[in-house]
Parts: sequence; C-alpha cells; structure tokens
Amino acid sequence: MEAEELVDLPEKTHKPLERRIGVSMAVFAALLAISTLMGHRLHTEEVVLQTKTADGWAYYQAKVIRSQMYTADAGLAMLQGDNGVSLAGDWATKAGQERKDADGIQHDTQQLERETEAAAQRATLSDASEVFLEIAIVLCSIALMTGSAR
Repeated sequence: MEAEELVDLPEKTHKPLERRIGVSMAVFAALLAISTLMGHRLHTEEVVLQTKTADGWAYYQAKVIRSQMYTADAGLAMLQGDNGVSLAGDWATKAGQERKDADGIQHDTQQLERETEAAAQRATLSDASEVFLEIAIVLCSIALMTGSAR
C-alpha cells in the first residue's frame, strides 16, 4: 500500500453504511457463536436422553422376562401337588410385582422418548439458526466486497 492510500483508508472505513454492515457482521458472528454452543449442548443432551431411553427399555425388557419366568415357575410349582401350591402363590406374587414394576418403567421410558424427541427438535432448530446466521454473514461480506454499500 502506498502512503497516500493509508491516509485515505480511515475515510473509507468511516462511511456510515459500511460501519453499520461491519457492526451487523460482528453481531451476527456473536449470535452464531452462541447458537453453535447451544446446538452442541442440545445435541449432547439428545444423546444422553437416547442412552437413558435405551437403558430404560432394556430394564423394562428384563422385568418383563423375569415376570414371565416367575409365571412359568408358578406353573411348574403347581405340578408339585400340595407342597407346590404355596410356592406357586409366591412365584405368582413375584411375577405380578415384576409386571407392575415393568409397567412403571415402561411409562417412565415413554416419557424419556418424548423428552428425546423434544431435544432433537430443539437441536434441529439450533442447527437451522446457525445456517441462517452464516448466510447473513456471507451476505454482509458480499455487500462490503462488491461496494454496494457505497
């Protein structure tokens, strides 16, 4: 750059419209940073909720299997005659308790699924906001580079 160009540089950068575009770009960049940070956190929350949901369904499945096993054990105990009747009652009680526990776990896991879907929607919206903020920065850059701000 020539010395004369350096003298003219402050005049060029102090044009009001260029300053407004520059400030707009800075604001968009700050909003983009916030949106990106929130997006990362929302995606992390979504993954954590998905893991908890998978764990919930595995626990539900284990309870249902245990309930079915106890029901089968009660049936086998009934084959033992009089001695097995009280044992069959115990197994049937355990089977009923496991089934009741499984129903509660199922309800909780379905709630976790709804929370996971909501987190996924929030993360998607955050991703979309990042795209639009990046487009805004690009449009501001184009306005400055093409001189349409003059």
